[in-house]
Amino acid sequence: MGLKGVSWQILCLLLLLCMGALGAGCLKESQLGVLGIDVAAEQVLSGAVTLNVTTTVENQYGYPSGPATVQLKAYHLGTGLLVAERTDPAGTLERGAARRVSQTIVLPREGSYRIAVVIFEGEARKASGEITVKNLEQLPADAYLTGIEIQDIDFIVKAVDGRRASIQADVYFTNKGAETSGTYDVEVRARELDARLIADKKWTSVGNIAPDATLIQGVTLSVPDQYNYVVEVLLWKDQVIVKRGEGRVLLRPGTTLGEGERFLSRSIETTQFIAETPFPTPIPEGYADARMTPGFEGLLAMVAVAAVAILVRRSR
Repeated sequence: MGLKGVSWQILCLLLLLCMGALGAGCLKESQLGVLGIDVAAEQVLSGAVTLNVTTTVENQYGYPSGPATVQLKAYHLGTGLLVAERTDPAGTLERGAARRVSQTIVLPREGSYRIAVVIFEGEARKASGEITVKNLEQLPADAYLTGIEIQDIDFIVKAVDGRRASIQADVYFTNKGAETSGTYDVEVRARELDARLIADKKWTSVGNIAPDATLIQGVTLSVPDQYNYVVEVLLWKDQVIVKRGEGRVLLRPGTTLGEGERFLSRSIETTQFIAETPFPTPIPEGYADARMTPGFEGLLAMVAVAAVAILVRRSR
């Protein structure tokens, strides 16, 4: 076999050396992977949602990694368009080590999104993963979340003066949250049951209610006597209604129909529902005064012009 056999031996030896070199090179690389992706709503506003995306990065085996980064991108499921992205460092990871990297992105509070995560080591792409979040419009805005509940409403007739009655509404507010409540504006209004006219409304405030505690807030309303009312309680926070409740006051509780009558026609004296103070103080900032509604000034001007025209015609 002579020289030919020696050549084959040398060729095999070189091949083994190359394979060993390649294997040693592979072993020196890290093996980064995505172990899991968690998504939580950090802040929910009326038009946008801030999501906290936490990616668990693991160096599964091999050598320690170099500086790694986590790239986060959000795509709209309907259009496929890129909506938001960001990249944050993940540091270096030893063999077998794992690290959680938290990132926040702001998305519109509507629709569904595909969130893609890519792990880079230097310029090399090492691993990827994705998760889908759906129907963000179903997330309640933070302003609407409150532990305050309107448990009950009691009514006491304080006085009857002529054709008006003063009614005290005692509203029971219970804090079912885990922390002491903040301060809320409270609007209490009496609405006539049939005509739906507002007879009176008052503003007050409530707050600093301890967990599981109940606070009674009393408000006195002046309404025309001999009518039935729905008393509505609205809880306001930063110009947003966060809770509603209601009770009924029946100052004329029942009417008997005559024989052969099918319908009951009630006469409502609207003059009794003219409010002495249309907007009692205090009024929360941002509550629009209906007296400033545009359009009434133009109507008055038209009436004035018509009156002048009639007078001129009569003088002629």
